Parts: sequence; structure tokens; C-alpha cells
Amino acid sequence: MAIQATFTKCDFVLNLGGFVLYLADIGTDLWVAVVYFHEKEFVWFALVLTVILLSAVVLQSFSWSWYQDDGEFHQEQHSSEIQHFHSPSSWLCAVHIFQLGMPVRFFRALVLGYKAAFKQGDSHAAIYAITDLSMLRLFEAFLETAPQLILQTFILLQSEDRNFIQYGSVIISFMGISWTTLDYYAALKRSLPNPNLTCGFPYVIYFLYKLLTIGAKILSITLLATLHVLAVAAYLLLVWPIMMVYVMMQKTTFCKSKCQEDIYRIVIGFILIFTFFNIKGQKIRLALTLYYIFRIFETSVLIILCWILKSSSLDKGYDLSISITIMLSLITGIVCVVLYYSCFHPSVYSKAATDEDSDNSHTESQIPACQDDVDGFLPQNSNVRLDDVCENNDVIRSSVPKSKRENSRITNCLTE
Repeated sequence: MAIQATFTKCDFVLNLGGFVLYLADIGTDLWVAVVYFHEKEFVWFALVLTVILLSAVVLQSFSWSWYQDDGEFHQEQHSSEIQHFHSPSSWLCAVHIFQLGMPVRFFRALVLGYKAAFKQGDSHAAIYAITDLSMLRLFEAFLETAPQLILQTFILLQSEDRNFIQYGSVIISFMGISWTTLDYYAALKRSLPNPNLTCGFPYVIYFLYKLLTIGAKILSITLLATLHVLAVAAYLLLVWPIMMVYVMMQKTTFCKSKCQEDIYRIVIGFILIFTFFNIKGQKIRLALTLYYIFRIFETSVLIILCWILKSSSLDKGYDLSISITIMLSLITGIVCVVLYYSCFHPSVYSKAATDEDSDNSHTESQIPACQDDVDGFLPQNSNVRLDDVCENNDVIRSSVPKSKRENSRITNCLTE
């Protein structure tokens, strides 16, 4: 039978670490922008500030619309912990206008998480709050952190006069984007019917898979930028439409409004440039395989083009080391993803647990082998009874016991 999800002290520390890195990431980016302004590097200043503001606007729009969807300021909630955070819609609207939606969500998640982990509070309330926050952090990682990483790394490679804040910004951004993927992974695992089946070493393998593949992509785009900045624009204009075609083919219904859904699809198309994202929680073994075959091909082409087209005057001696790092990171990351799905994926644990239940119990209830988060596989031998279908026809509920307050957005990534 399904194991009830609990919010542990380790989960609280993971969330707290994410909050610290979020503040450090935003703080160092703003500091770098101020440094560029004082050094009269107005182009770099404008680029850094533009990336921060565009990302913030998109995140606030999603956060606000999710508050509206949940009706958190229109009706009383059953959980006493949630009641503390009820506010008039006008107050929440003002919070998001002033770009404070993310800090408010972090504060709420930390309070609920502390109560659940240290004072036996409602774990469901904490998990519900953190899953939304984790998804927003994932968007922020690829809309703001990834572009900032490319920009800051490019500036470091091109600049003769470097300072510690530039190095600090790159290091913190790398830590932030890696931590975010791990935090999102952990949030989704807590939403599985048997969250305790996937912990420990699988987290490390998944973390390495994302860190290495995303790092390889960031370095390859940076290397392309050293050839010419317009080459990056041409690359994005070529790859992003391909990813958007895949997204449109999925016919997602993630958001209630058409405008918000279009923004969501644009965001997912951009994320797919850096890493694979299972859009509708469907079987993606073939799609994942084709994606990383394409990644190997395009990365090889980018490196070859950089070596062929770059003149000796532009070569500052780092091209060879960066090229080797890119290929080693990508190949090692792919090895990690193969290892993860072969040995540590939830379907592996769930199948073993189901076999054990069938030997020791005569009930109909079985543990479904749930799909993974952004890279989920639909297990071949899952035995799930279909009870009902949600309004958007994307999420099919099984007979597994639900949490008190099911987060439909996270469920959308876990079930077909």
C-alpha cells in the first residue's frame, strides 16, 4: 500500500538552502550590474538588468495566476497552517506587482516546512506549498540563471580585468541552477505515492545528470559566443523553433487561460534548449533518446564550427580545454541518465514493491510505478484503476490514496 508522505528535516534544509542560494544569486547579479554601471559598461549593465527583469515578470505572472487558480484568497482552507497566509487578493496583487511573489512563497514554504519538520505540523500543507515554489524556481533557473551564466562566463573569457564578484556570480549561479533541479526532483518525489522509495544515492545520480548536461550546454553556447555574439542569436533562432514544434505537438493544457498557456509553452520551449522536460507526464523513452542524440550531434557541430571559423587572433588559448570539458560533461551526463533509469528510477523500486505486496497481500491495491518528473517514464507493468479524469483531460487519477490537498500542477508532471 502507499506510504504517506512526510516532510522531513532534510527537506526543510534543502528548501532553506534553495532560499539562501536564490537570494545570493539575485544579489550577486544585481551587484554585477552595479559594477558594470560604475565601470561605464552600459551594454553589459543593460543585458544583465534586462534578463533579471524579464524573468521576474514571467515568474510573477505564473505565481499570481496559480494563487488565483488555487483560490487561496477566496475561500477558507482546511489546514490551520494555510489559514495564516490568507490575504486579500488586492494585497497579493500588490506583492506581485512589486516583484515580491517569490520571497513571499519562500517565506510561506519555510514556515510551513519548519512546523511540519520540527513541530509535527501538516506535512501535506508544506509539500503543497513547496511543489509550486519548486516549479517556479525551475522556471527562474532557466529564464534568469542560465542566461546570466552564459553572459557572465562569456564576459570572464573576454575580459582582461576580472574581479571576484564576477567569479562569485558564476559560481553561485552554477550552484543555484543545480540546486534548483535537485530541489524540483525532490519535490516531485515527495508527491509520489511511495516517496520513501527514492532517496539518497538516486538524488546524487540525478543531480550529476542535470549538472553535467546543463553545464555542457551552457559552455557550448558560451564558446559559440566567443566566435560572435550574433552566432548565439542565430543558434537560438534555429533550435528554439524546433523545440517549440515539439511543445505544440503535445497540445498541453497546463494553464486555464490561453494567454498563460502560450507563455508556458514558450518557457518550456526555452527550457528544452538546455535540458529535457517531460511536458505532459507521458511515456518519453523514445523522445528522451532522440533528444540526447540531437544534443550530441548539435554539440559536435558547434564545437567543429567554432574551431573552423574562429581565427587565430580570437583564440585566447582556452578553446581546446573548453571543448574537451563540454564533450566529457555531456557524455558523462548521458551515462548518468542511463544509470538512473536503469537502476534508480521510481518504476524500478515500484515494481519490486508491487511484487513484494503481491506475495504478502491478497488486496487489489498495488503500488503504481509512477513516472518521473521532467524525465518521467510510464512503467510498463503498472496496475492502475482509472477512477475519473480531470477537467483538462490531462491528469488521470488512480486508486492510490491522495494527499489532503493535491497539487494539480505537480500531478500534471507525475501522471498521464
